[in-house]
Amino acid sequence: MKRCDVGGQAVIEGVMMRGSKSLATAVRTPKGNIQIDFKDNRPITKKFPFLNIPFLRGFFVLVESMKIGMESLNYSASFLEDEEEEPSKFEKWLENKLGEKANNVLIGITMFISFIFAIGLFVALPTGIASFFKVLSVSNVVLNLVEAVIRIIILLLYMFLISKLSDIYRVFQYHGAEHKTIFCYEAMEELTVENVRKQPRLHPRCGTNFLFLVMFVSIIVFSFTGWGGIVERLVLRIVFIPVVTGISYELIKWLGKNDSILAKIIAYPGLKLQLLTTKEPDDSQIEVAIASLKAAEGIKDAKKIEDLINSGTVTLKDKGIDTARLDAELLLGSVIEKERVYLITHKEEEVSEEDTKKYFDLIEKRRNKMPVKYILNKCEFMGLDLYVEEGVLIPRDDTEILVEEVLKLIDESEEKYICDLCSGSGAIGIALASFRQNIKVDLIDYYPIPEKVSLINIQKINLENRVTFVKSDLLEKPIEEKKIYDIIVSNPPYIEEEEISKLMEDVKNYEPHTALSGGIDGLDFYKKIISQSREVLRTYGILAFEIGYNQGESVKSLMEENDFKDVRVIKDFAGLDRIVIAVKS
Repeated sequence: MKRCDVGGQAVIEGVMMRGSKSLATAVRTPKGNIQIDFKDNRPITKKFPFLNIPFLRGFFVLVESMKIGMESLNYSASFLEDEEEEPSKFEKWLENKLGEKANNVLIGITMFISFIFAIGLFVALPTGIASFFKVLSVSNVVLNLVEAVIRIIILLLYMFLISKLSDIYRVFQYHGAEHKTIFCYEAMEELTVENVRKQPRLHPRCGTNFLFLVMFVSIIVFSFTGWGGIVERLVLRIVFIPVVTGISYELIKWLGKNDSILAKIIAYPGLKLQLLTTKEPDDSQIEVAIASLKAAEGIKDAKKIEDLINSGTVTLKDKGIDTARLDAELLLGSVIEKERVYLITHKEEEVSEEDTKKYFDLIEKRRNKMPVKYILNKCEFMGLDLYVEEGVLIPRDDTEILVEEVLKLIDESEEKYICDLCSGSGAIGIALASFRQNIKVDLIDYYPIPEKVSLINIQKINLENRVTFVKSDLLEKPIEEKKIYDIIVSNPPYIEEEEISKLMEDVKNYEPHTALSGGIDGLDFYKKIISQSREVLRTYGILAFEIGYNQGESVKSLMEENDFKDVRVIKDFAGLDRIVIAVKS
């Protein structure tokens, strides 16, 4: 049996669907997720059977539809409001007087103003202009026909002009998504983005068709009312609105259930008018329409792996994230505890509602540019899976070059005492201890989060007997305790202060400022470490730094000025200065 009892309306960044189960408005919020509002869907003609009078019930349905449409618009607009925006004095006064009913009153006022505007633009103006044709002594039928033509011209011009507004254009895209989704549902096809996308966007039961039918029916009805004075005509047109809309309603219901040639001829002009009021939607808009229809019809289906990845990818792409699909896969994999290969080979597997919610919570964090490694609390470095969180710098691939260069200076059997200074997550020192079984390492940092993260990683890699965390302001504590190190390795903060604001959002908004800023020239920490290191580094001990791409010569000069010799500047894979290594003389 063909489904033909679902209708809808486009709203701001969303779609309202009215199904057999309930009424649902789905909105794509500024955060990128889909929010759905439910309402009872008992039509007014069922709540009050005495209103279900053929050729008159259409007017009551129209009024109810306008009210529901206004509420849905109000709901969708609420997500775009500035949270800090103060309500107007009128809104405050109304809320104080009426409390929770204030919003309903505002909707009523808006509907009344909209009704007056529509009467003025599409009734009063056309009938006023048509009056000038009476001097030609044409019949009343012709005058009503002229009035209808003027009304249609005004409507087409109005639709054309507002479609040029970017916000309205998006509403028209959601209108197209609504139609395509309803067509897909009526065709008994599975509601997927791919299936919906291939459907037509011009639907015979559309409100645009209804609007055109109202104009068509009004020509016939008003032809029997004569052509009196302008006030008389205006009053008659308002009085006959229930009759005109009632007849149009019966016609639109008939068109929705009939495929005859006559039905197609009657529907044709309204369908063509939809070329103005509907636009081709994108995938994210189709997703909203599908969510709305499923909610309205009570369709609860578990999301599939591929659907979730596609949805997450679209959300992240909209925020300009280049690694959108990879990030979506990593986040979903973390939730369901599966590797990427599993996701690729099990696309049709369903994901529980609980895990789906967790996944979209993570997508929301990534959408706000939080680095994936912070979200997952996991980072791979030198083949080791390390724990990371906000408050420590995320280990980079470039830092692996520093570790590899220091490993070249330590034989497999050597016993050395090493200091990883400004250790953060402990990545450098832990990696060195993992690859050289006879060394001991102090991880030195000053802040509580690096201490917490380092201790987690020491335990995670089972290095409690050879790696120790030391809380110290640079080398102050080792100097006090007269420690002597064979090697000091450090990736200190080295970004120039004024450059931090130019960094990517992922970095400047989430990674700790204390791990980034190296002062005005970026060299503050190098100067302090080089000076202090002479007191805790043995003779012929090694000092190794990671540096910024433009700091090679500066750091080299600082080391030479402090009696370090054999200073080498080593480049990274991009050919940029990345490491400086020297020997204490």
